[in-house]
Amino acid sequence: MSTTILIPTDFKVSSLEPLKALLQFQAEDSINVLLVHGIYLSNSISDLLFFDQSDLKIEMAGKEYLSKLYDLEKELTPKVASIQVVFFTGFTQSSFEQFTETNKIDRIIIPYELNFDWSHKKSMDVIPFLQKSKVKKQLIAWDNNQYSNKSNQIIVTSLI
Repeated sequence: MSTTILIPTDFKVSSLEPLKALLQFQAEDSINVLLVHGIYLSNSISDLLFFDQSDLKIEMAGKEYLSKLYDLEKELTPKVASIQVVFFTGFTQSSFEQFTETNKIDRIIIPYELNFDWSHKKSMDVIPFLQKSKVKKQLIAWDNNQYSNKSNQIIVTSLI
């Protein structure tokens, strides 16, 4: 049975670090990863009718991020069965709980001391939803010291 893990992303390459860090402590055979970004949808009916997640991924993530993600997915096989970028568009905690239930989320990864950039005009901060969720959460931090010989190593991992 595979496990589905949710990790927030702001489409910066640094937001992929929690995924790499997680795999050092992974006990499951294979995991499915959902990289989640919150967005505000327009109220325009025509915008909603023609809403396409793949176009939005290219617009918001950019080619560098998507290329790095593709390379990472190849590198992490077979530990990672799939990596998907999905958007959360709700405004309430109950809509987030419905989102986690629909996507069959087993665990949420909360990166410790990672500063997200929600500056895109459509972006919404999903961290408060993650922290209040009823789904099991795991806090992950790593050493980003560029002078360390063990750069980017896990220093903290705990279930919260």
